[in-house]
Amino acid sequence: MSIARRAIAQSLVTALSLVTALAGAVPALSEPKQITAPAAKPATPAHIPIEVPQIATKPASPEAKAFPVTIPEAKAATAAAKIPPQTWLATEITDAKSRCTAILKRIQTVAILEAPIKEGACGTPAPIQLISIGRNPEVALSPPVIVTCEMAEALYTWMKSDVQPLAKKRLGAEVIKIETMSSYSCRNAYGRKGGKLSEHGVANAVDIRGFVTAAGKTAYVLEHWGTPQREILARIAAEKAKAEKLASERAAAEKAAQANQIAAKSKGTAIAAPGEPPSAESSTLGAPASGLVKRTISDGTSRVTVTLPGGRDEHIAGSDEAGSDDDATFSISPSKLGGPKAAQRSAGQKPVVGVAAPVAASQAGLSENERREAFLHDVHASACRVFGTTLGPEANAAHRNHFHVDLANRKSIKICE
Repeated sequence: MSIARRAIAQSLVTALSLVTALAGAVPALSEPKQITAPAAKPATPAHIPIEVPQIATKPASPEAKAFPVTIPEAKAATAAAKIPPQTWLATEITDAKSRCTAILKRIQTVAILEAPIKEGACGTPAPIQLISIGRNPEVALSPPVIVTCEMAEALYTWMKSDVQPLAKKRLGAEVIKIETMSSYSCRNAYGRKGGKLSEHGVANAVDIRGFVTAAGKTAYVLEHWGTPQREILARIAAEKAKAEKLASERAAAEKAAQANQIAAKSKGTAIAAPGEPPSAESSTLGAPASGLVKRTISDGTSRVTVTLPGGRDEHIAGSDEAGSDDDATFSISPSKLGGPKAAQRSAGQKPVVGVAAPVAASQAGLSENERREAFLHDVHASACRVFGTTLGPEANAAHRNHFHVDLANRKSIKICE
């Protein structure tokens, strides 16, 4: 056999071997191989399949914060969500300016339209700088105030309907200037850290120090209102408590002395007489002034003098009577104090605590200071009919030197103190 034939024969043998091997490894399609499942083995804890639930998650945004979130971070996020937007909507500004324009057309003012104010919850979309109100006379606001047009209209109405007639009646001339202390200010009521937002924070309030007339007369709240009733009552209550404490101490001393005497007699021994206790004084504890009350007339003005037992010599400014060494004496005069007026005392009326007492309509016999006091009490009472809130010296110490007026929306009752 030739070499070529041998090579061919060897190749054929190799190919057949390969085909045979492949045929043994792959089952024929015409004859599927029978597969027998192995016998099941008893399940053991190690062979029990455990299904792990798959939790669907959203892809994290670039701004998402990694967990865990701390409590301070959560609180800060909640607080940030409550912060109002720092800008007004265009529709809010347009509507507010439209209302403001209509108001300024029907009242007499000099005002400058300011840019919208927005500081968190504070501000207003159409504030104005109010320079003056009225004509003949024109009343200047010194310094000018930042308010809403609604507040400007309320001030104009109050000035025209009440303040000017009262000024002519009480002071003999119309007001030409209102001295102001505060208007727009982003703060809470009374300047506290907590509590509700003040009406000053929405340009809806003005603080007034006093008034100046065309004749140059002034009427300032601090100087001319008089002593508030709350201060008078507080002083009387303090003196009464002092007298009661002194009486209690004397009673305790007398009781102790009596106990010592009884103990000495039971032992049959004589002891030296204890020092004489302070002399007892008559007192009308529980009465309105806890002591002696009498009327006097000084400089044509009726005064009420209150003598408190056991107190020290102390009087309110304006009293011309000195107390004894053991008594505290002070006088209440309508020319110096903001309490009951002459007309009330003669009629037997009782003043209402926290509300400015009305002043007698008659001007006869009133001094210059009494006229200023009457004017301030009258304009305060008239403001209560115009504004939602009117506060003055009778309200609290924070308003001792000014009137606060605002347009707070009060559904049931206005605040007048």
